[in-house]
Amino acid sequence: MTGTIVVGVDGNERAERAAETAARLAAATGAALHVVCAYSREQSAEVEAGGERLTVSVSEESADIAARTAARLAGLVGAGGAVTSAAVQARPADALLAEAERLDATLVVVGNRRMQGIARVLGSVPAAVAHHAQCDVYIVNTA
Repeated sequence: MTGTIVVGVDGNERAERAAETAARLAAATGAALHVVCAYSREQSAEVEAGGERLTVSVSEESADIAARTAARLAGLVGAGGAVTSAAVQARPADALLAEAERLDATLVVVGNRRMQGIARVLGSVPAAVAHHAQCDVYIVNTA
């Protein structure tokens, strides 16, 4: 498999496990890896730290989460694999689907969080991606 693998992260440990699986798949198949962090809406706040006023924004924090994860995963993918990242303003499933379509991805990797119980009936990111993706979907057991 060549092409692009898309994976979503949000800074939690379970998403990181799915991202590591995506990186190993990219390394094994020669695919590029694209790390996505979704955020629902732009918000910012000013905080004071060490006598300095800093502006913190959701979009910048999301971009930072994706970039840090991509940098860490680059070591797993290896020197030959491209690793990119993006922050996307959308619900998580919609962000993954949009990026997969934009990049003509061959695979979307998601964790199985919220795939049990009532959440499976009401909907979850993995279920939405699996039902609507135009490419293959790999659901990682992150429990």
